[in-house]
Amino acid sequence: MRRALWIALGCLVVTLGLSTPAGADHPRGRSAAAEPVIYLDVQASTWRPRGRISFGIEPILRMKLISAGFVVTRDSEQQHDLIVRVVYREERGEPIAVNLYGTHISCRILLDRPQQEGGQSISIHESPSYRDLVTAPYVEVVEKLETNPYFYFFGHIVRGWHRDLDTTGALIQALEHQLNQELYRPPPTPMDTLVSPAETFPDLEAHFGPAAQLNAVEELARLKDPRAVELLERLMMQAERSTRLRAVYAMEHFDTPTVRPALLRVVNSENDNGVRQAAATVLSRISKP
Repeated sequence: MRRALWIALGCLVVTLGLSTPAGADHPRGRSAAAEPVIYLDVQASTWRPRGRISFGIEPILRMKLISAGFVVTRDSEQQHDLIVRVVYREERGEPIAVNLYGTHISCRILLDRPQQEGGQSISIHESPSYRDLVTAPYVEVVEKLETNPYFYFFGHIVRGWHRDLDTTGALIQALEHQLNQELYRPPPTPMDTLVSPAETFPDLEAHFGPAAQLNAVEELARLKDPRAVELLERLMMQAERSTRLRAVYAMEHFDTPTVRPALLRVVNSENDNGVRQAAATVLSRISKP
């Protein structure tokens, strides 16, 4: 499955690279004049032979920005509202077998506003798992990157930055957007039944989405920002089972007045025994003096 997804991703990236002009790329169905224009500057390097990066970092980031409603240009001379600079590095890791090494990935993302002082940034670091036998370490570490919430929600985090949110606020907004999309998908139209060339590729956003959602919930629990509580309460009640369970455990890290009533609602209304018992356990822990 991993190999098939990797091949599909490579084909998709090649297709995008060949079919996209060097000018601005626009969100589908949107007016270019109404959307903020981003100049995307990606600097990428790798330790791998011939300096060849198999992961299509620039096309993937471009797709995420377009999906978030931006117009993207690779021409620094074209008028733009924002600058997103990405420094992507692949460094050689520990040896795994003869002529086989792990790869450590770092990705630093910076937002510059030409008309304002200061900017925002995030740094992402991913490494393969060395404690298990790994037959495809590069694929593994790339999948870790793809499901890192700051990378997966990259486009919507930049959208939040553009709206003057901090990074945590932008991550909360991005996760809420994903949940709303899952809950309120529009009904299919006759056009959805038409065969599209895109149907020959797996939907990689959908494939990595559940894991990215779980990782985002864990990150919010680690950050302990009270702004996340309202969204976690929704996730406990409305998301898929694995996310409901993760959100229940995340609530243990918060001390706000709504946490106990929310957990009690899960105990009284949840149909899944595992989620219900987890809520009861967390409620018991936080109720102890």
